[in-house]
Amino acid sequence: MHVIIVALSLTMTVGAWLYSKNQVDLQTENRFVAAKDRTIGLIVDRMSRYEDALWSGVAHIDAKGGKTSHSEWKTFSGSLNLAKKYPGVNGIGVIYYVDRREFPEFQSIRDAEGRGFSVFPEHDQDFRLPITFIEPEDINAAAIGLDVAHEMNRRTGLLASRDTGTAQITGPIILVQDSGHTAGFLFYTPF
Repeated sequence: MHVIIVALSLTMTVGAWLYSKNQVDLQTENRFVAAKDRTIGLIVDRMSRYEDALWSGVAHIDAKGGKTSHSEWKTFSGSLNLAKKYPGVNGIGVIYYVDRREFPEFQSIRDAEGRGFSVFPEHDQDFRLPITFIEPEDINAAAIGLDVAHEMNRRTGLLASRDTGTAQITGPIILVQDSGHTAGFLFYTPF
């Protein structure tokens, strides 16, 4: 009789422990899923805000007939208050699609701005995609003139944005203005 009582007690204890462990595991999983969903929601919301900032840049350029000047872009981007309203954004810029045959005219317009603008690096594409304006300029100076057509992830994202008319994010890249050489990405909207 004592053996049966001990065996039943042990069985009930093991059963209660398994039930309790299952409930704790279930609660832990539910908290994890809720935290994951909340984090994803925050990321989606933040990226949506960044996209809105990019579309406002498109609206600025459209309002200017498809072109903007260095000083106009500086004024526009300053009004965005990037550092405060968009803390994850390193900069906001303009990249023009320039056919190689039209590049001398494009370069003469840039020369007239008096900024010492030059496009780099050389590549074999039939077009150039230079970062023409970017703000804040001081921390992004190394990116000014970078021809994003030289590298596949940069070029593919930009051309996909142009061809679909939608916002696009590149695959992982190393930002030229980042001295730490950490991975990043570019977020494009077409104009």
